[in-house]
Amino acid sequence: MPEDEDTQHHDDEAGLEASDNNESLQEYGLEEEDDWAGDPKKMGFLDHLEELRWTIMKPLAVFFITFIIVMANIKRVSTLLMWPLREAEEKMGVTSAFDALATRNPMGVYSAMLQIGFVFGLAVALPFIIFYGAKFIAPALTKKEKRLLLPGSIGVFILFMAGSSFSFFLLLPKTIQITIWFNALMDYQLLWTPDSYLGFMLWLVLGMGVSFQFPLVVVLLVYLGILTADQLASSRRVMILVLVIIAAFLTPPDPFTQMMVAAPMIVLFEISIWLARIVQKKRERDLDTALAD
Repeated sequence: MPEDEDTQHHDDEAGLEASDNNESLQEYGLEEEDDWAGDPKKMGFLDHLEELRWTIMKPLAVFFITFIIVMANIKRVSTLLMWPLREAEEKMGVTSAFDALATRNPMGVYSAMLQIGFVFGLAVALPFIIFYGAKFIAPALTKKEKRLLLPGSIGVFILFMAGSSFSFFLLLPKTIQITIWFNALMDYQLLWTPDSYLGFMLWLVLGMGVSFQFPLVVVLLVYLGILTADQLASSRRVMILVLVIIAAFLTPPDPFTQMMVAAPMIVLFEISIWLARIVQKKRERDLDTALAD
């Protein structure tokens, strides 16, 4: 009997040790875990639809509320959006001929107002779209993947705002200055319409906001083991060429503006490699610790 009790005790200890090792392996993604928070299998099809409906409705509510507020303060918002143009005009010493945008048809002003309301509504709703979207897919993720949701969502918003701000306050005024200079060189009168100005501004601002997501994407891929820092470093020349091509696609056909867009993107690529090395070393360290335990 004592021998049987010792054997049973030994088996219990071995079971606890195996359980601890299994949890360590699950934590670093080496073994599929059984712990699913909010297990989607417990939800029926209609439950999923209901959850999806509320996931969509909440950001939509924020969008429409923002849209209404913008429409109620459209003059102030329009003045804010005109700042890059006014800044460029002041730096270039442009005369009163450039003082206002010009509509070509009676419906032009309504189109511009709707465009402004849509963009501001989308910008304010963006954090809510990210948050509720992440919350909706969270039950289908492992613990390791869930750890990325909150910092990843915050990172997306911060990087998007950083890229958009860089474009709005620095890149856009410089680009308009160059446009004004070339028009003056050719003795052309520059006449902006609301559609052309807002379209050009949104293309540049949103394009830079998306471009600034590059470091985050790289870090996530390295963290998940899909990409390595060495692979990034070895593709440096190709990536720089690709980034220059993207910059040329986003900007007017002048080398100065293209380099203003390409330079921060290249810097972000180098930062991505540096961050990738840090994340990769931490991942390898944690992996060795999990296997050792």
